[in-house]
Amino acid sequence: MKKPALYIPFLLLAVSCATPQTAINPRADFTKIKRVAVLTFEGARGEVAADMFSQSLVGYGADVIERKRLDEVLRELDLSQKSLIDQSTAKKVGKLLGVDALFLGSVIDLKANSKYLVQTNATNPQNSISQVSGKSIYSEGSVSGLSDTQILSTTAEVSIVARLIEVETGSIMWSAYMSYEGFDIPATMSSISQFFVKSLIPIWPELKD
Repeated sequence: MKKPALYIPFLLLAVSCATPQTAINPRADFTKIKRVAVLTFEGARGEVAADMFSQSLVGYGADVIERKRLDEVLRELDLSQKSLIDQSTAKKVGKLLGVDALFLGSVIDLKANSKYLVQTNATNPQNSISQVSGKSIYSEGSVSGLSDTQILSTTAEVSIVARLIEVETGSIMWSAYMSYEGFDIPATMSSISQFFVKSLIPIWPELKD
């Protein structure tokens, strides 16, 4: 008797066509920005997102101060990230840290990847798969020692918004939003960070492709 086929959508991560939605202040002078700081992003796994973004910036040649130092200054001054949009506050923090601009961000949506063990020899295999949260499903192959099985994984989904604040004026120089899928949360955040930084290369002379 022929076993029913289990059809699994093939995962395609369209890296080549994925781009963030960006907005650039036409009055911003990026030639003045020599040194920056990245605050811990707000939202779930915000620290991981900020670490990935800092790593991407450094990888493309940006001068980034240690984020822990920035967090210490904010705690000492009893300030929140939102208060840094205020011109006088941004100036004060920027002077203490010796930076020209601050990156702020938020993780606004996050869905972790999941794994499922599926019996492929069932009369109706689809009935053995629970509802999944990821948009894409891909196969990791069969389980060693267990015939007629498949391990299915869903992709992680992350949405992040980021802003670059000039400390001298407190104005937003650049902002970006992106929603992306990846094999896990850190990898997805890393990909978004890469796309964000690449969008800055044409306008920020300090970055090198």
